[in-house]
Amino acid sequence: MATRAEASLSAAIRQTLADLAPFPGRAAATWRVAFVCALVSGIAMLFHIPEAAISVYLVIFLMKPDGAENTLVASAAVIAITLLVVLMIPLLQSTVESAFVRILVMIIASFIFIFIGAASKLGEGGSIIALIIAFLLTLISMVPVNGVISLALRYAWEMAILPMFCIAVFSLFFGQWSVRLLRKQLRERLCLAYQLLSGQNAETNKKLDEFLSEGNEAAEKKLKLTQIFHQTSKDKIAQISVDIPASYQLVYASAALAREGETHERLQHAETIATMIEALDKGAPLSANLPADKAETQTPKNSAISQAIHAISGVVKPDYSKSGNDGFFKPDAFTNPIYQQFALKTTLAAILCYMFYAALNWDGIHTAMVTCYVASLGTAGDTVHKLALRITGCLIGALMGVISIVYLLPQLETIGGLMLLVFAATWVAGWVAAGSRKISYAGVQIGLAYTLSVLQGFGPTTDLDTARDRVIGILIGNVAVYLVSVFLWPKPVSQTARDNLIKATRKLADLALVPANERPQSVAQIAEIERLLADVRYCYYLLPFEPHHLRPSQQMAEAGNKYTKALSDIGQAIYFTQSPMPEVAGRLRRLANHLETYNLKNTKPKPPAETVGHYQNQHVAAQLADLEILVTGSSL
Repeated sequence: MATRAEASLSAAIRQTLADLAPFPGRAAATWRVAFVCALVSGIAMLFHIPEAAISVYLVIFLMKPDGAENTLVASAAVIAITLLVVLMIPLLQSTVESAFVRILVMIIASFIFIFIGAASKLGEGGSIIALIIAFLLTLISMVPVNGVISLALRYAWEMAILPMFCIAVFSLFFGQWSVRLLRKQLRERLCLAYQLLSGQNAETNKKLDEFLSEGNEAAEKKLKLTQIFHQTSKDKIAQISVDIPASYQLVYASAALAREGETHERLQHAETIATMIEALDKGAPLSANLPADKAETQTPKNSAISQAIHAISGVVKPDYSKSGNDGFFKPDAFTNPIYQQFALKTTLAAILCYMFYAALNWDGIHTAMVTCYVASLGTAGDTVHKLALRITGCLIGALMGVISIVYLLPQLETIGGLMLLVFAATWVAGWVAAGSRKISYAGVQIGLAYTLSVLQGFGPTTDLDTARDRVIGILIGNVAVYLVSVFLWPKPVSQTARDNLIKATRKLADLALVPANERPQSVAQIAEIERLLADVRYCYYLLPFEPHHLRPSQQMAEAGNKYTKALSDIGQAIYFTQSPMPEVAGRLRRLANHLETYNLKNTKPKPPAETVGHYQNQHVAAQLADLEILVTGSSL
């Protein structure tokens, strides 16, 4: 739900507490993360692999619920890290005697890989690569000169390879693989559609909001992994490729019918879906006992539900549209300066932290630099939000670490006991990290602060000084990230919200141009639109965290909320309209151009260019007129 700019943080706190509640799959993902963390810590202690805390942190940061994804990514990371370490040999040789050259290389490498990560599908992996390179270079000043290169390379390689190897092997044998997760997702979507048609309530509406915010991108990634690893037969993979858009269409149409449809229509569809859920649980064919498809005599909403039901059952194979297959880099990767600015800000924060603890000869707070690579974000509001989560998580993790050092570690004499302790603590961190993006960073920070406090040497330790230094380093790193994000090229949350509204408006215009008979198959487009609108709502959720000098007015927040809701309603109306809509597409494109081109706060309201009477769908026309007045009357 959107939050007004002037609202108190109490709503965000209530939402955070709600995000800690259990949901299907959370416990399964949590124990797997905790088990691998314990395994990594045990191996690191047994074989004297340094920086075990960072290795454990990488598990919490990178491990996903999908075992196939973990196996693929971790295996690729092992190869990439090995090649990276080999390529680092000449760099280490050229920087071993010059601190200036070493810092220069760190700056260049950090900027390049953080930029690539921000501007491409590499994502957070770019920051991890930058972290490994920086870690390698900082090790030069921490090991004996005679064996500096070999020791630095070995330390960094072991630290990075260990968690990747454990993730890959564990996920291969004990992970939940893509085909199983897709089956669970199908059942969850069928259950949600049944609940919507049977009778909506607050819990069902919350599930619907979460469903719309997810879209189909993650499911399509799982489908590709299913194909890569040949997890099932080709016929079943073909059916799964239909199930993904069809199940989205089913929930989307069910939500629309639940608001406006007749009771007997809703209950009839609900009964059919209940039969499908029962058949799915028994492993029986879903096509058994299905009613005849009467799509040609039904309303658009009923027709969409019937089409989706028969597609999931394998009776028909609709030609659903495919989502856009973008390349590795984002379309504006080399034209939008925001990616370069993001890379420069993160690099600056990391280098300043490195120079700070190096100048003080205080290597104990080297976690300040590590934090910068994993804590920097795009917008100021998001940075402040995550800063609050990280500091909270850091203090919780540090408190857990101190309690363990004072009361528990003195009782432990073996590595096995330490592994059990790490399992318990990282289970807590993993539970929080498995939540929504509103709280997940707190879980990552709990795990980082705890492991940095407890995993100091190669066995149980009671050294509080090291724990203190490392926690101080984390806090310094978070402050550095905050300062560069807020004062150097600050990006307001409202700018991200506006960019997403422009994209959603243009995609909605494209949907209006789709021929009426092909529109029900345009599930990919409507899913992408709803995902963009969910991102806008999340931006408005972040407004209370925005610094006051960047925070928009209450008028703008209200206008943005109204615009977002209206776009969602218009999208639903377009999707279920069985007539051409070129005029609607034209007005939506003009709205998008107006949002992109003009500073609306200085414009005066003006009437829409067209009258409502020109359109067959009067509801859509009226909403478009409201939007045109809205964008010309507020600084959206």
